[in-house]
Amino acid sequence: MTKIDLERAVEIARRAAEAPSAMIAAAARAQSFSVEIKEDGSHLTETDAQAERMVRAVLHDAGYPEGAAILGEEEGEEEGTAPWRWVVDPIDGTHPFSRDIPVYSTLIALENRETSEILVGVAHLPGLGETFWASRGGGAFRDGQPIRVSERTDLYETMLSTGSPYQYRQSGLEHLHRRLFDATKDLRAFGDVYAHMAAARGALDGVFDPDLSLWDFAPTKVIVEEAGGVVLVRETGRGRGHDVLLGNPAIVEQLAELLEF
Repeated sequence: MTKIDLERAVEIARRAAEAPSAMIAAAARAQSFSVEIKEDGSHLTETDAQAERMVRAVLHDAGYPEGAAILGEEEGEEEGTAPWRWVVDPIDGTHPFSRDIPVYSTLIALENRETSEILVGVAHLPGLGETFWASRGGGAFRDGQPIRVSERTDLYETMLSTGSPYQYRQSGLEHLHRRLFDATKDLRAFGDVYAHMAAARGALDGVFDPDLSLWDFAPTKVIVEEAGGVVLVRETGRGRGHDVLLGNPAIVEQLAELLEF
């Protein structure tokens, strides 16, 4: 297989993720759009589709890696001729976006389709003006500064984040929410990749996010791992297909046992 320049891929992914940033932030402030509920219960606005078109335009213009496919949440898959695939979520956290809560993000990852390995990941948060990125073997960064997961080991003393009660109900995992609630004195529900990036930079110690699609966590996989953390993905065969557990290694080990991961 032909090797690719991961530094070049990161630069392209960053440009693509930041391309719709001003438009998304302005739309969030203006609140002049309608919100639809998709079949899977997630939210959709016209801004999602517009943002994805802007991301795809940058990826098409770059043309790298040559022959790469593009999979986007709103416009589906554009087949490629190479083993590489860009994975795009134009607005992760559409619900907070629709209420002008600035924890939404634009996510881009580069995947090796033959191995399912995520090679590059970028998460740009337009409302906060922050960009996180990583490449396999190249470290993880927040606005150019290296990031690391936390070193806390006492589960009860941690700050954790998890999905909404709706996610648990949809997944039939209400019993696990109770276990998580009892395991720590500080359980939050920040949600979406905002929480994942908080774990990558050591602000949170662990995150359990049930019922995600690939584009919801693809950048997280490489960013958290390059920050010294662990990301476990369970294919579920229900809903959006994946439960994701991530954080520092010591806490993920304890949570995996607690949550039957």
